Amino acid sequence: MTQRPSALTVLFFSLTLCLGVVLLLNALFSYYDYFSALRLARSKNPEAEVKIREHKINDIALRKVRFTLNMPEAKEVYVVANFSLWETHKIKLEKGENGVFSDLIVLPQGEYKYYFEVDGRPVADPSNTDSEEYNGKTVSLRTVI
Repeated sequence: MTQRPSALTVLFFSLTLCLGVVLLLNALFSYYDYFSALRLARSKNPEAEVKIREHKINDIALRKVRFTLNMPEAKEVYVVANFSLWETHKIKLEKGENGVFSDLIVLPQGEYKYYFEVDGRPVADPSNTDSEEYNGKTVSLRTVI
C-alpha cells in the first residue's frame, strides 16, 4: 500500500513549483529585454523604437507638467492636489517675473484634481475651465497623457 503525502507536503511542493515558474519567467523576460536593447542599439532610428518600446513595456510613462498661476499680488502659492496627498504635501510654486508663479512637476499618466492655495485660501485654476466640486471646494481637473 502506498502512503499519500500530507497536505503540508503538497502545499510546500506546490509553492516551490510556483516560485520556480516565476523565477524562470523573470529570467526569460530579462533575457528578452537584453536582446531587445541590443537590437535597438543596432537599428537605424533608435529614438523612435525606444519610444514605441517604452510605451509597450511601461504602460505608465512619466510626463513633465507645468503648473502656472499669474497672480502678481500674491505672496505664496501652492499646488494642492490628489497626486501630492492634498494638504499633506502641497507643492510650493516659485514666483517668477511679472508675478507669475510656476513649477514643473513630473507626473505619471492619469487624471488629476488640483487647486491653488494663494496666501492660505483655495483658488481654482483660472486658466482651466475643466473643474468640479470635491470635498466642498472647486477643484480643477488635468489629464496627463
